[in-house]
Amino acid sequence: MKLRSICSGFHRLRFFWSCLSFCSFFGVAVAQDALSNLPALPSGFYQAAATVIGDSEERSFGKLNFELGLLGQYDSNVTLGGGLQGQRDEQSDFLIQPSLKSSFELGSGSGEWRFGLKGAVSRMNFEEFDRFNTTNYSFGLNGGYESSRAKLLFNTAYASTGGVNRFVGSFFEQTGVSSQVTGEYTISPKSSFEISFRQSSVDTETSGFADTSSTTFRVAALWQATPLIRLGPGLRYGIRTGEVGAQFQDAELTVAGPALRLDYKLSTKVNLISNVGLGFADSPSGDDELLNWRVGLNYRASSLWGLNLRMVGDTQATLNTGGGFDQVSSYRFGYTRKIRSARLNLGVSYEDREPQGSSGVALGLRDVSYFNYTASLGLPVLGDEVDLSLNLAWRDFDSADSLQSWDGFQAGLSLAWLF
Repeated sequence: MKLRSICSGFHRLRFFWSCLSFCSFFGVAVAQDALSNLPALPSGFYQAAATVIGDSEERSFGKLNFELGLLGQYDSNVTLGGGLQGQRDEQSDFLIQPSLKSSFELGSGSGEWRFGLKGAVSRMNFEEFDRFNTTNYSFGLNGGYESSRAKLLFNTAYASTGGVNRFVGSFFEQTGVSSQVTGEYTISPKSSFEISFRQSSVDTETSGFADTSSTTFRVAALWQATPLIRLGPGLRYGIRTGEVGAQFQDAELTVAGPALRLDYKLSTKVNLISNVGLGFADSPSGDDELLNWRVGLNYRASSLWGLNLRMVGDTQATLNTGGGFDQVSSYRFGYTRKIRSARLNLGVSYEDREPQGSSGVALGLRDVSYFNYTASLGLPVLGDEVDLSLNLAWRDFDSADSLQSWDGFQAGLSLAWLF
């Protein structure tokens, strides 16, 4: 198992550097953005076909923004069933999902301070499977301070989330709290010091599943090697916890090791930041060497088209009680194209999960690979305030236990009103 993990880590590292080479070949670069823009591990919850991979969020300082949405969607496999060979029947259903998002920011993008509030609420209503009906909501704070030499940013959020979850293969509800603080201090025109802290905890509302938590601390010393390249060594220390056994005791995995921070900036059209490291893990199943990485890339060639890449690899506690810890790798790639007044979004995501150690609990839902292909075509209606979008998706879940494998098709029509 250890040899498999090391070999798997080697191939993932080679994949990462291949992606960087691809980006450099086509003139794609890395921007010196905040670590808070790095992607997070997937949650496993039900995703609507309207989910767009790679759309960047536009800030509007000093203004209260609202987005009212309505989605109607057909799903060929809302139960995540494996058909005739699976343990669950494959059944289709129709979903109606209204939603409301709001945000408010004080300060300016280049000012010394900023402060913001965000909130979202949505209601999932299924025509046949009303036991899957749920209300999801979240709210959060973000802000920071920036001067000529120092930068300190923070964000914190609370979320109540429910839905069919592919990690557990059934309907699942949870509440979660997350927070992150990132800071940077410029020592000289060529050198700076960077620090970040990320924490999240999940409390399970569905009986039979585990509470989990994750804490990660990073430091790095950065050197401006060229006008385009900023890099430097760093250190990462993290703790993951999950419940084990009938007494619901906590199992803990500790990961510590060196890391490399690398930024490469070519123009204002490109935004990329990366953190890659090797962690030495201490867990109930023994010691191991585990690669970790977080990479975020936005490339907007012009007002007509753009590309987006998100990659993350890390260790995550399983939601199954008595389970353990999984190595998770997630890659998301998106393409946006403007066609006259319409906008085309194409996306593909891939996720690989592999149990860390020798835990045999729910391996069919933990040793898996998952593909999600999305396409959407949006048109402005009633001026630029309302968008009408046709959304398509295909999902393919391949498990080490063939009885747990499934796939499904989604087709939806959505309206979004910005005001």
